[in-house]
Amino acid sequence: MKENKPLQVFLISLAIFSIIIIGSLPEIQLSLSNLFGLSSNLSNIQPNKKTKNSDKKTETVKVNRVIDGDTIILSDGRTIRYLDMDTPETKKPNTPIMCFGPEASEYNKKLVEGKEIVIVPDVEKTDKYGRELRFVFLIGKDTDKIEQSVNADLVIKGFARSKSYSPNTTYEKQFSDFSYKAQRESLGVWKCPKPFEE
Repeated sequence: MKENKPLQVFLISLAIFSIIIIGSLPEIQLSLSNLFGLSSNLSNIQPNKKTKNSDKKTETVKVNRVIDGDTIILSDGRTIRYLDMDTPETKKPNTPIMCFGPEASEYNKKLVEGKEIVIVPDVEKTDKYGRELRFVFLIGKDTDKIEQSVNADLVIKGFARSKSYSPNTTYEKQFSDFSYKAQRESLGVWKCPKPFEE
């Protein structure tokens, strides 16, 4: 129960942000699907369908394989790099494997590999390596509802640190708060003697 509290704070912050940006809505439910302007019934979401609150495009896609803790390959061959966070390196050329990197990769694999996910961009949609930058959400096992932010979960549980690059800073504060709490509680990578050092 304790580790769900940061996610609740994140959802409430997103709800407030949505109200400010979108204006008043008939009903605001604290679900990731509504906060991102998505239908909670994913059967209604079509690839590249525009969300209600911006020109951002949302897609339901399938994960082919996990590269590491913050990068995946989709079934159509596209590479997705998670937004607002960073996991310890395990695959970077000429870089040693960092402390807790394999654990982060394994946890990400457990979460998403072979599964359908929902991806949502922020402002800048690709990085200098051509990877697509996205928020990643899990779909419920027995429902068509979005249930979990993978990006946030990795940071909250200490598998990643918050890391945002302008102009993709919409939720920078929330992710920074998650990272600070995980570090304070010595979760995951924060148990390492020198986290994120080669």
